[in-house]
Amino acid sequence: MNVKTKIEGREIFLNLSKFMKKRVIQAMPLIALVGFLVSGLYLENWRLGWSFFLLIPLSWIFLSRNVLKRINDLAPLVALIIFLWLGFGFELWHPGWLVFLLIPVANMIVEKRITPRKLVTVIVVAIFVGISLYLDQWHPTWIVLLMIPIINTIFFPYKISTFRNSSGNWQENVKKFFNDNIIVEHHNDEDDEE
Repeated sequence: MNVKTKIEGREIFLNLSKFMKKRVIQAMPLIALVGFLVSGLYLENWRLGWSFFLLIPLSWIFLSRNVLKRINDLAPLVALIIFLWLGFGFELWHPGWLVFLLIPVANMIVEKRITPRKLVTVIVVAIFVGISLYLDQWHPTWIVLLMIPIINTIFFPYKISTFRNSSGNWQENVKKFFNDNIIVEHHNDEDDEE
């Protein structure tokens, strides 16, 4: 088998894979409907059944090219979906709230770095969970979470930027200001162009 045959075979596989991903995304509303009906009619759990409709946006997230970026962008939505699914479907509201801790963890995994602000957040949340589990009192210990903005504001403030319009083209200056100071990373996603 020569190199050209290998390249052609890989291209066929990639095109087929892309084709199948699109087909799965297109069929997901029907798959969700079947899951809803099976859960409601056979398991008699309609509250769990509605969560199958959340597979529609989730299929788009997980079957796109840049999965980690999409997961990072939609981590709050995914955490909320999982939380509601655990709560309504299985009555697991109490331990289910822990899925919200996946939001900063997903961000740290995707960005592959831990800033001091994120480290403070992780440490304070770990202290809150540890103290609350040890004392079995969640109500008064939530006040510990107020330490996150206090510590970050005092020791790790954001860079304060000013905007100056030195030229007559204010629109370009506004775009440059937002791209340089507000938008952290600007990526072109090939999936969005299709």
